[in-house]
Amino acid sequence: MYRRQVLGAAALLGACPAAAAEPAALPGGFERLTAPGAGDNRASFMPDGGRLLFASQRSGKMQIWAMAPAGGAAERVMESAANDFGRVAPSPDGRKLCFSSDRAGENGVFVLDTASGAVARLSDPGFWSFGPAWSARGGIAYFSRKGGNDINVWTVRADGSGARQITDRPGQSRQPWWSPDGRMLALSADGGSGAFQLWVMAADGSGARALTSAGDWQQPVWSPDGRRLAASRKLGAGRARIVVLDLDGGAAVPIAQPAETDNVHPAWSPDGGAIVFTAGAGMGSALWRFGFA
Repeated sequence: MYRRQVLGAAALLGACPAAAAEPAALPGGFERLTAPGAGDNRASFMPDGGRLLFASQRSGKMQIWAMAPAGGAAERVMESAANDFGRVAPSPDGRKLCFSSDRAGENGVFVLDTASGAVARLSDPGFWSFGPAWSARGGIAYFSRKGGNDINVWTVRADGSGARQITDRPGQSRQPWWSPDGRMLALSADGGSGAFQLWVMAADGSGARALTSAGDWQQPVWSPDGRRLAASRKLGAGRARIVVLDLDGGAAVPIAQPAETDNVHPAWSPDGGAIVFTAGAGMGSALWRFGFA
């Protein structure tokens, strides 16, 4: 594996002019977990932290794969004739996996029972839907073209009942992620402007407030202690960078990461000690891991 250490200094960030004004990177080291060439992307952790789930085209179509959190040999979780996409959302007990797939034509959100292999659709088959997240309280959030606007966030029970539209804003509201206690959602929304900002709100959509107001912010994920968010941020013409933002205020601080490419789709380990993310795009993307010092 390719590994570099950055302790309290933005060694690679300094090489990127657009990132020159950023604070020093958080102390820690980073390493590449998978090689470019297979389109590995959108990692997520199993609830116990024992396995890392991700999407990859290493078998030809986009499929769901798993490997150890430190990398190594990967195995396909489920073989499908369709494209099955990340980010995969495990149930709190790890027995079921929620994922996006085009197996029914229009892309939708599905649940796999890992014991039986049974797959059930959760989202409305008449509308494109993507990006599920599974709450500690059992609910599933995802984003969909259903409900007016361009894209809206919805929630549904794991059995497919109780579907509810959570956002109703112009443009796109997408990439929902649950707080550790399942009471709040973080998401990105552009209000029709094309520039996405981070929002947090109650699970029913009430009490929504913006956390950011400039730049382009995507793919927020909560830290296990519920005090911070990790997200992908792009300022102007610069690269997309993984940053950590305190919910009670303070500057967004980047993690140490490759400087020469876009870095997106962070996933926080259940023990809080690492963030896995995607670096690069298309077939050239690969998974990287940042470990906090």
